Amino acid sequence: MGLLLQKKTFTVVHGGRAAGLTLDWASGFSLSEGTPGAPPVWSYRFSQLRGSSDDGKSKLKLHFQDTETKVIETKELECQILQSLLFCMHAFLTAKVASVDPAFLASIHQSN
Repeated sequence: MGLLLQKKTFTVVHGGRAAGLTLDWASGFSLSEGTPGAPPVWSYRFSQLRGSSDDGKSKLKLHFQDTETKVIETKELECQILQSLLFCMHAFLTAKVASVDPAFLASIHQSN
């Protein structure tokens, strides 16, 4: 689990511009453009993710719920290593759920 706690950044295209999508154990998802260290264009906690969809090649849609307005906001990205990004997202989300609900891990092991 130590590996999952580390920050992971993927090169993506967002709105036609090169960007970095970072998955971070503490802060969740954030998208940055331009200079390293610049404030993110957007950021969401893992708990705000309501769904995702992809084309199996490079396009990914992430559906986040705004905590105040409850409106679902869709962020469209392109990533050349989409499967790696999806695997990493799944690993982070599974670890997050397991950290909150230890019974979740037991249920996974029983179903396998």
